[in-house]
Amino acid sequence: MPGHAHEPNCHLSAQVINTIRRACRAPARSLSMCLFLNTRANSLVGLVMLFFLAACGGGADESPEKASATSETRQGMTPSTVDGLDIAWEAAGAGPATLVFIHGWQCDRGFWREQIAQFADGYRVVLVDLPGHGESAGGREDWSMAAFGQDVAAVVREVVSGPVVLIGHSMGGPVILEAAPHIEALVGLVAVDTLRDALASPPDEAALSAALAPVEADYAGVVQGFIESMFVASTPPALRAEIQATMSAGDPETGIGMMRGYARMDYAAAFERLAVPLVIINSDYRPTPAEALRERYPALRVETIEGVGHFPMLEAPQRFNAALEDILAVWFDGAARTGADRQQATEPAEQDV
Repeated sequence: MPGHAHEPNCHLSAQVINTIRRACRAPARSLSMCLFLNTRANSLVGLVMLFFLAACGGGADESPEKASATSETRQGMTPSTVDGLDIAWEAAGAGPATLVFIHGWQCDRGFWREQIAQFADGYRVVLVDLPGHGESAGGREDWSMAAFGQDVAAVVREVVSGPVVLIGHSMGGPVILEAAPHIEALVGLVAVDTLRDALASPPDEAALSAALAPVEADYAGVVQGFIESMFVASTPPALRAEIQATMSAGDPETGIGMMRGYARMDYAAAFERLAVPLVIINSDYRPTPAEALRERYPALRVETIEGVGHFPMLEAPQRFNAALEDILAVWFDGAARTGADRQQATEPAEQDV
């Protein structure tokens, strides 16, 4: 894919495209304003991007520290129960419970590089490359969140024994919702910068096809502007460049297939099936409808990491790890950290990266 942005070759004018992008990129803008602009533009392309904003992520290189996080690191492949594709995974650490980390759209298991060393000391950590990403096979026809959920469950059944926590970033949020009913020893779910649109209903097929037409016409141009909307002023330039390069290199057919699958996600049905606690750790660069989400699913809790964009685990790893540690402490120990230790780890002014 080209390394620089260019305007989509579609029926929307450049002025309208840029207006939508600016509106949806600005942290102070509300979701309703973005939807209003998309409607005024007489196209659903922006709406699809808004539905999918919680699902986008940038890839990250494998961390050279991963092997040293534990004395024993194991890698393997598990066949998908959906279509037999090989699913790559990596396991590290040891402990009475297992944390399974699921990445977002067009990235890979290396996306969790800042979490491995800390959580492999006390837990077993399993990192998964979803089909079409990283070292896993691609070329499937079913890019639905339900299919990805079955992929995750297949890895858990083969690799994990004992209590399990699923942690999913961006598109990984709906993926772990879909995986949950298939995992017997599931303790809870942690969704990272995602599920802001979980109260929305799936669009009809005609509207979805119309929305994706401009993306199909100029995948690189549309996605480039989409990626830019995920950053804030404090996002490190090197991380921006890494995310831009990796996401832009993703296969367009796979990317569009996942967009379609994500837009079709039936959150109402997923929440109805969910029988374990769900905690959302979201950044504050876009608002999260926390109260409305809790009305739909009372067991849900929302935590916020301030001053970062769509990638809190990479932009603010110390604060993110502290928040995740507290969630796990409540589930496994019955109490979270308090006092100076918690304050020091979660201070918003701290430079994590």
